[in-house]
Amino acid sequence: MKVMVAFDLPVPPPEDGNFARIITPDDWRPTRNVIEALQKLGHEVIPCAIYDDIVSFIMKIKEVKPDIIFNLLESFRMDRHFESHLASIFELLRVPYTGCSPTAITLCKNKSFTKRILTPHHIKYPRSVVFPKGQIKLNVKKLRFPLMVKPLMQESSDGIAQRSFVETEDACLDRVKTIHSHFMTDAIAEEYIEGREIYASVIGSTRLHVLPLREMIFKNFPEGKPRFATFKAKWDREFRKKWGITNTFAHPMDPAVERKIGRIARAAFRALGLSGYARLDLRLTDNNDVYVIEVNPNPNLSNDDDFTYAAQRANITYTQLINKIVTWGLKEERW
Repeated sequence: MKVMVAFDLPVPPPEDGNFARIITPDDWRPTRNVIEALQKLGHEVIPCAIYDDIVSFIMKIKEVKPDIIFNLLESFRMDRHFESHLASIFELLRVPYTGCSPTAITLCKNKSFTKRILTPHHIKYPRSVVFPKGQIKLNVKKLRFPLMVKPLMQESSDGIAQRSFVETEDACLDRVKTIHSHFMTDAIAEEYIEGREIYASVIGSTRLHVLPLREMIFKNFPEGKPRFATFKAKWDREFRKKWGITNTFAHPMDPAVERKIGRIARAAFRALGLSGYARLDLRLTDNNDVYVIEVNPNPNLSNDDDFTYAAQRANITYTQLINKIVTWGLKEERW
Protein backbone atom coordinates (compact mmCIF):
# COMPACT_ATOMS: atom_id res chain seq x y z
CA MET A 1 0.00 0.00 0.00
CA LYS A 2 0.85 3.66 -0.15
CA VAL A 3 1.32 4.69 3.49
CA MET A 4 1.89 8.30 4.51
CA VAL A 5 3.67 8.70 7.85
CA ALA A 6 2.55 12.01 9.37
CA PHE A 7 4.66 13.54 12.13
CA ASP A 8 5.32 17.00 13.54
CA LEU A 9 8.52 19.06 13.62
CA PRO A 10 9.72 21.96 15.82
CA VAL A 11 10.77 23.83 12.64
CA PRO A 12 9.39 24.08 9.09
CA PRO A 13 10.06 20.87 7.10
CA PRO A 14 12.83 20.89 4.46
CA GLU A 15 11.74 22.18 1.09
CA ASP A 16 13.33 19.25 -0.73
CA GLY A 17 11.29 16.76 1.32
CA ASN A 18 14.43 14.95 2.53
CA PHE A 19 13.66 13.92 6.10
CA ALA A 20 16.48 11.38 6.45
CA ARG A 21 18.87 13.77 8.17
CA ILE A 22 16.13 15.12 10.44
CA ILE A 23 14.94 11.81 11.88
CA THR A 24 18.44 10.38 12.38
CA PRO A 25 18.93 11.66 15.99
CA ASP A 26 17.70 9.46 18.83
CA ASP A 27 14.86 11.89 19.60
CA TRP A 28 13.22 10.76 16.37
CA ARG A 29 13.48 7.04 17.06
CA PRO A 30 9.69 6.41 17.04
CA THR A 31 9.23 8.00 13.60
CA ARG A 32 12.28 6.27 12.16
CA ASN A 33 11.30 2.90 13.62
CA VAL A 34 7.77 3.10 12.20
CA ILE A 35 9.04 4.09 8.73
CA GLU A 36 11.56 1.24 8.68
CA ALA A 37 8.94 -1.30 9.82
CA LEU A 38 6.49 -0.18 7.12
CA GLN A 39 9.22 -0.50 4.52
CA LYS A 40 10.00 -4.02 5.73
CA LEU A 41 6.33 -4.84 5.23
CA GLY A 42 6.70 -3.84 1.59
CA HIS A 43 4.68 -0.62 1.67
CA GLU A 44 5.51 2.53 -0.25
CA VAL A 45 6.22 4.96 2.59
CA ILE A 46 5.81 8.72 2.17
CA PRO A 47 7.04 10.75 5.17
CA CYS A 48 5.08 13.96 5.65
CA ALA A 49 5.96 16.46 8.38
CA ILE A 50 4.12 19.51 9.63
CA TYR A 51 5.11 22.52 11.69
CA ASP A 52 2.79 25.48 11.05
CA ASP A 53 1.60 25.21 7.43
CA ILE A 54 -1.71 23.39 7.43
CA VAL A 55 -2.55 24.22 3.80
CA SER A 56 0.58 22.58 2.40
CA PHE A 57 -0.03 19.58 4.63
CA ILE A 58 -3.56 19.12 3.28
CA MET A 59 -2.39 19.63 -0.31
CA LYS A 60 0.28 16.96 0.18
CA ILE A 61 -2.34 14.47 1.35
CA LYS A 62 -4.56 15.24 -1.64
CA GLU A 63 -1.59 14.95 -4.00
CA VAL A 64 -0.28 11.64 -2.62
CA LYS A 65 -3.72 10.02 -2.11
CA PRO A 66 -2.42 7.54 0.47
CA ASP A 67 -4.25 4.31 1.23
CA ILE A 68 -3.78 5.10 4.92
CA ILE A 69 -2.02 7.69 7.08
CA PHE A 70 0.10 6.42 9.95
CA ASN A 71 -0.64 9.14 12.50
CA LEU A 72 2.33 10.12 14.67
CA LEU A 73 1.22 13.75 15.04
CA GLU A 74 1.30 15.30 18.50
CA SER A 75 1.41 19.07 17.94
CA PHE A 76 0.97 22.03 15.58
CA ARG A 77 3.35 24.96 16.04
CA MET A 78 4.74 22.89 18.95
CA ASP A 79 1.38 23.20 20.73
CA ARG A 80 -0.10 19.86 21.77
CA HIS A 81 -3.52 21.41 22.20
CA PHE A 82 -4.04 20.84 18.47
CA GLU A 83 -3.34 17.09 18.42
CA SER A 84 -6.99 16.10 18.06
CA HIS A 85 -7.58 18.83 15.45
CA LEU A 86 -4.91 17.27 13.24
CA ALA A 87 -6.61 13.87 13.36
CA SER A 88 -9.84 15.63 12.37
CA ILE A 89 -8.22 16.64 9.07
CA PHE A 90 -7.94 12.99 8.08
CA GLU A 91 -11.62 12.46 8.80
CA LEU A 92 -12.66 15.57 6.84
CA LEU A 93 -10.59 14.31 3.89
CA ARG A 94 -11.98 10.80 4.40
CA VAL A 95 -8.57 9.18 4.47
CA PRO A 96 -8.11 6.11 6.71
CA TYR A 97 -5.60 6.64 9.53
CA THR A 98 -4.12 4.72 12.43
CA GLY A 99 -4.83 5.08 16.10
CA CYS A 100 -7.45 6.97 18.04
CA SER A 101 -10.17 9.36 16.91
CA PRO A 102 -10.18 13.13 17.55
CA THR A 103 -12.90 12.67 20.18
CA ALA A 104 -10.93 10.02 22.09
CA ILE A 105 -7.76 12.12 21.98
CA THR A 106 -9.64 15.14 23.33
CA LEU A 107 -11.22 13.15 26.17
CA CYS A 108 -7.92 11.60 27.24
CA LYS A 109 -5.84 14.76 27.00
CA ASN A 110 -8.11 16.46 29.53
CA LYS A 111 -7.56 14.48 32.73
CA SER A 112 -10.79 15.83 34.21
CA PHE A 113 -12.83 14.68 31.20
CA THR A 114 -11.27 11.23 31.51
CA LYS A 115 -12.40 10.91 35.12
CA ARG A 116 -15.96 11.98 34.30
CA ILE A 117 -16.26 9.41 31.51
CA LEU A 118 -14.96 6.59 33.73
CA THR A 119 -17.27 7.38 36.66
CA PRO A 120 -20.34 5.39 35.45
CA HIS A 121 -18.12 2.37 34.80
CA HIS A 122 -17.12 2.08 38.47
CA ILE A 123 -13.45 2.54 37.62
CA LYS A 124 -11.42 4.08 40.43
CA TYR A 125 -9.35 7.23 39.95
CA PRO A 126 -7.97 9.88 42.33
CA ARG A 127 -10.39 12.59 43.43
CA SER A 128 -9.33 15.98 42.12
CA VAL A 129 -9.93 19.70 41.68
CA VAL A 130 -9.23 21.62 38.47
CA PHE A 131 -7.68 25.09 38.71
CA PRO A 132 -8.46 27.03 35.51
CA LYS A 133 -5.61 29.23 34.38
CA GLY A 134 -5.42 32.33 36.56
CA GLN A 135 -7.68 30.94 39.31
CA ILE A 136 -6.20 29.70 42.59
CA LYS A 137 -8.93 30.46 45.12
CA LEU A 138 -10.50 27.03 44.99
CA ASN A 139 -11.21 24.75 47.91
CA VAL A 140 -9.12 21.56 48.19
CA LYS A 141 -10.12 20.76 51.77
CA LYS A 142 -12.37 17.93 50.57
CA LEU A 143 -9.35 16.16 49.11
CA ARG A 144 -7.12 13.91 51.16
CA PHE A 145 -3.51 15.12 51.34
CA PRO A 146 -0.89 14.55 50.02
CA LEU A 147 -1.82 15.69 46.52
CA MET A 148 -0.26 15.64 43.08
CA VAL A 149 -0.39 18.92 41.15
CA LYS A 150 0.20 18.78 37.40
CA PRO A 151 -0.84 20.36 34.09
CA LEU A 152 -4.37 19.38 33.13
CA MET A 153 -3.62 18.63 29.47
CA GLN A 154 0.10 17.84 29.18
CA GLU A 155 1.57 14.42 28.39
CA SER A 156 4.82 12.50 28.84
CA SER A 157 5.04 13.73 32.46
CA ASP A 158 5.61 17.31 31.33
CA GLY A 159 5.27 19.55 34.38
CA ILE A 160 5.59 16.68 36.85
CA ALA A 161 8.49 16.96 39.29
CA GLN A 162 9.14 16.03 42.90
CA ARG A 163 7.65 19.45 43.78
CA SER A 164 4.36 18.23 42.28
CA PHE A 165 3.91 16.18 45.46
CA VAL A 166 2.39 18.56 48.03
CA GLU A 167 1.34 18.00 51.62
CA THR A 168 -0.27 21.32 52.51
CA GLU A 169 -2.79 23.68 50.96
CA ASP A 170 -0.21 26.47 50.66
CA ALA A 171 2.22 24.17 48.84
CA CYS A 172 -0.61 23.08 46.55
CA LEU A 173 -1.49 26.64 45.57
CA ASP A 174 2.17 27.51 45.02
CA ARG A 175 2.54 24.60 42.62
CA VAL A 176 -0.70 25.58 40.84
CA LYS A 177 0.73 29.07 40.28
CA THR A 178 3.88 27.50 38.81
CA ILE A 179 1.85 25.36 36.41
CA HIS A 180 -0.20 28.39 35.33
CA SER A 181 2.82 30.61 34.73
CA HIS A 182 5.30 28.13 33.25
CA PHE A 183 2.97 26.00 31.14
CA MET A 184 0.22 28.55 30.46
CA THR A 185 -2.44 25.94 31.08
CA ASP A 186 -5.00 24.79 33.65
CA ALA A 187 -3.77 22.72 36.58
CA ILE A 188 -5.24 19.71 38.31
CA ALA A 189 -4.67 18.73 41.93
CA GLU A 190 -5.50 15.11 42.67
CA GLU A 191 -5.08 12.81 45.62
CA TYR A 192 -1.77 10.96 45.64
CA ILE A 193 -2.28 7.20 45.50
CA GLU A 194 0.47 5.26 47.21
CA GLY A 195 1.30 2.08 45.32
CA ARG A 196 3.03 0.44 42.38
CA GLU A 197 3.37 2.35 39.09
CA ILE A 198 1.82 -0.01 36.53
CA TYR A 199 1.44 0.42 32.75
CA ALA A 200 -1.24 -1.52 30.88
CA SER A 201 -1.02 -1.47 27.08
CA VAL A 202 -4.16 -2.30 25.12
CA ILE A 203 -4.35 -3.16 21.42
CA GLY A 204 -7.17 -4.10 19.11
CA SER A 205 -10.36 -2.92 17.50
CA THR A 206 -13.48 -4.98 18.12
CA ARG A 207 -11.59 -7.54 20.18
CA LEU A 208 -9.17 -6.05 22.71
CA HIS A 209 -5.98 -7.60 24.04
CA VAL A 210 -4.17 -6.35 27.16
CA LEU A 211 -0.44 -6.87 26.76
CA PRO A 212 1.79 -8.08 29.63
CA LEU A 213 1.96 -5.40 32.31
CA ARG A 214 4.99 -3.16 32.75
CA GLU A 215 6.11 -1.37 35.91
CA MET A 216 8.40 1.50 36.90
CA ILE A 217 10.45 0.58 39.97
CA PHE A 218 12.58 2.79 42.22
CA LYS A 219 15.45 0.79 43.73
CA ASN A 220 17.54 3.54 45.36
CA PHE A 221 14.90 6.01 46.50
CA PRO A 222 15.19 6.97 50.20
CA GLU A 223 12.62 5.45 52.52
CA GLY A 224 9.54 7.64 52.67
CA LYS A 225 10.30 9.54 49.47
CA PRO A 226 7.25 9.45 47.16
CA ARG A 227 7.71 7.29 44.10
CA PHE A 228 6.02 8.47 40.92
CA ALA A 229 6.85 9.09 37.27
CA THR A 230 8.28 12.60 37.09
CA PHE A 231 9.63 13.97 33.81
CA LYS A 232 13.17 13.18 34.95
CA ALA A 233 12.20 9.70 36.13
CA LYS A 234 10.96 8.97 32.60
CA TRP A 235 13.47 10.71 30.37
CA ASP A 236 16.68 11.70 32.23
CA ARG A 237 19.11 8.80 31.95
CA GLU A 238 21.50 10.12 34.62
CA PHE A 239 18.66 10.71 37.06
CA ARG A 240 17.33 7.21 36.44
CA LYS A 241 20.78 5.72 36.97
CA LYS A 242 21.37 7.68 40.18
CA TRP A 243 18.10 6.59 41.79
CA GLY A 244 17.93 3.09 40.33
CA ILE A 245 14.80 3.77 38.29
CA THR A 246 14.04 1.05 35.78
CA ASN A 247 11.06 -0.14 33.76
CA THR A 248 10.46 -3.85 33.76
CA PHE A 249 7.66 -6.40 33.59
CA ALA A 250 5.33 -6.26 36.57
CA HIS A 251 6.22 -9.17 38.81
CA PRO A 252 5.32 -10.68 41.11
CA MET A 253 1.68 -10.19 40.14
CA ASP A 254 -1.22 -12.22 41.49
CA PRO A 255 -3.04 -13.71 38.46
CA ALA A 256 -6.37 -12.56 39.89
CA VAL A 257 -5.08 -8.99 40.19
CA GLU A 258 -3.68 -9.16 36.66
CA ARG A 259 -7.09 -10.25 35.35
CA LYS A 260 -8.71 -7.42 37.30
CA ILE A 261 -6.35 -4.89 35.71
CA GLY A 262 -7.13 -6.38 32.30
CA ARG A 263 -10.87 -5.94 32.83
CA ILE A 264 -10.40 -2.34 33.95
CA ALA A 265 -8.09 -1.54 31.03
CA ARG A 266 -10.52 -2.94 28.46
CA ALA A 267 -13.49 -1.18 30.09
CA ALA A 268 -11.67 2.16 30.09
CA PHE A 269 -10.53 1.67 26.49
CA ARG A 270 -14.11 1.12 25.34
CA ALA A 271 -15.63 3.84 27.54
CA LEU A 272 -13.28 6.47 26.12
CA GLY A 273 -13.82 5.36 22.53
CA LEU A 274 -10.19 4.43 21.97
CA SER A 275 -9.12 2.46 18.93
CA GLY A 276 -6.03 0.64 17.70
CA TYR A 277 -3.68 1.10 20.63
CA ALA A 278 -3.41 2.96 23.93
CA ARG A 279 -1.65 2.77 27.30
CA LEU A 280 -3.11 3.22 30.78
CA ASP A 281 -1.01 4.51 33.67
CA LEU A 282 -2.26 2.85 36.84
CA ARG A 283 -1.61 2.71 40.56
CA LEU A 284 -1.90 -0.61 42.36
CA THR A 285 -2.25 -0.24 46.14
CA ASP A 286 -1.19 -2.71 48.83
CA ASN A 287 -4.87 -3.71 49.06
CA ASN A 288 -4.89 -4.49 45.32
CA ASP A 289 -7.11 -1.53 44.52
CA VAL A 290 -6.52 -0.31 40.96
CA TYR A 291 -6.64 3.41 40.17
CA VAL A 292 -6.49 4.85 36.66
CA ILE A 293 -4.13 7.84 36.77
CA GLU A 294 -3.95 8.65 33.09
CA VAL A 295 -4.97 7.22 29.71
CA ASN A 296 -2.67 7.74 26.72
CA PRO A 297 -4.06 7.38 23.18
CA ASN A 298 -1.44 6.69 20.47
CA PRO A 299 1.46 6.15 22.91
CA ASN A 300 5.15 6.11 21.99
CA LEU A 301 5.94 3.46 19.37
CA SER A 302 9.73 3.41 19.47
CA ASN A 303 11.12 -0.11 19.42
CA ASP A 304 12.57 0.29 22.93
CA ASP A 305 9.47 1.57 24.73
CA ASP A 306 7.28 -0.13 27.36
CA PHE A 307 4.51 -0.57 24.80
CA THR A 308 6.62 -2.48 22.29
CA TYR A 309 8.41 -4.50 24.98
CA ALA A 310 4.98 -5.61 26.21
CA ALA A 311 4.03 -6.62 22.67
CA GLN A 312 7.23 -8.63 22.30
CA ARG A 313 6.46 -10.50 25.53
CA ALA A 314 3.13 -11.40 23.90
CA ASN A 315 5.08 -12.83 20.91
CA ILE A 316 4.28 -9.86 18.67
CA THR A 317 7.38 -8.58 16.90
CA TYR A 318 7.78 -4.87 16.30
CA THR A 319 7.04 -5.24 12.59
CA GLN A 320 3.96 -7.35 13.35
CA LEU A 321 2.75 -4.69 15.80
CA ILE A 322 3.04 -1.94 13.19
CA ASN A 323 1.22 -4.15 10.70
CA LYS A 324 -1.61 -4.77 13.18
CA ILE A 325 -1.97 -1.03 13.84
CA VAL A 326 -2.25 -0.38 10.09
CA THR A 327 -4.81 -3.19 9.70
CA TRP A 328 -6.97 -1.85 12.54
CA GLY A 329 -6.77 1.64 11.05
CA LEU A 330 -8.13 0.36 7.76
CA LYS A 331 -10.98 -1.46 9.48
CA GLU A 332 -12.17 1.45 11.62
CA GLU A 333 -15.47 2.96 10.50
CA ARG A 334 -14.69 6.66 11.02
CA TRP A 335 -17.58 8.13 9.05
